[in-house]
Amino acid sequence: MEQTMTQKNSAWWRWLVGVLVAVVVGVGVWYALTHLSVFGLVSQSNQTAEAESSTTAGNDLAELPMDDFTQLALEKAKQGDVDGALEAFSVAIASNPDGAAIPHYYRGLVYIEQGKVMEAIDDFTAALELDKHFPQAYAARGTAYLMTSRPAKAAEDFDKALQLDPNNATTYVNRARAYMGLQMLEEAEGDLNRAIELNPNLLAAYFNRGVLYMLQQRTEEALADFNKCIEIDANAPAPYFNRAVAYIELNDKKAAATDLAIYLTLSKDEEGKHQARALLDSLTGTQGLDTMLQEQVDSEDNGHNQ
Repeated sequence: MEQTMTQKNSAWWRWLVGVLVAVVVGVGVWYALTHLSVFGLVSQSNQTAEAESSTTAGNDLAELPMDDFTQLALEKAKQGDVDGALEAFSVAIASNPDGAAIPHYYRGLVYIEQGKVMEAIDDFTAALELDKHFPQAYAARGTAYLMTSRPAKAAEDFDKALQLDPNNATTYVNRARAYMGLQMLEEAEGDLNRAIELNPNLLAAYFNRGVLYMLQQRTEEALADFNKCIEIDANAPAPYFNRAVAYIELNDKKAAATDLAIYLTLSKDEEGKHQARALLDSLTGTQGLDTMLQEQVDSEDNGHNQ
């Protein structure tokens, strides 16, 4: 009887982990897109070359020639004036339609920021029709294809981006995401390993490789990658969620509950928080959940006050 119950519990946890891995695979796209934003790009324009090399769309930002309207649009984007930025990009395109690859590209990034992915794809395509040697536009369109669940088309664009810019670590991460969508897991792992070789501190590479390892039931390796994510950025919420899933698989419920409590204090994703609360409740019970959250808040307050 006891053995039967143990088998049922094991099966239930296996099912739960499978569901959660499906959820966190989607979360992985956020890390692939972290820097694919015109607002992020503008803020990074004065950072070091090493930092820029870790982004997909941010490479050689300062080297992209810009007309006055494009520069004005980027400044408006930096200030949060999205409508003003879109208007300025449109003026830049209308004033020189045959040389408008760059404003098309940046306007596409604004559309990505707004969640208008199809409009973004149209702009990236227009940029590439004007300049077929534009790796950032291929990479950006590939990521937009990922967002619309078209991994095969995404992989094609990432291939072209890497032909033109073969040392871009984030493009390898994004192509790995496409390969994962195509169930080409060996190829995905190769790309993630290459990304880490190029940039040993690229959180997105470890995060996605951890998800890949979870899909392959290589839980210890996944745990090591999620640990590395948290070492790189202790305030990034998603790795705590994923590490909790790994701890559940390893039957360390206390560590899993702790990570879920941390995730809930850091995350602004309401859907993710709903999933985390439900899981934490299943681990600790409602009373235990409230206690752990309060302990985490108290811990953070003490840390800030020291």
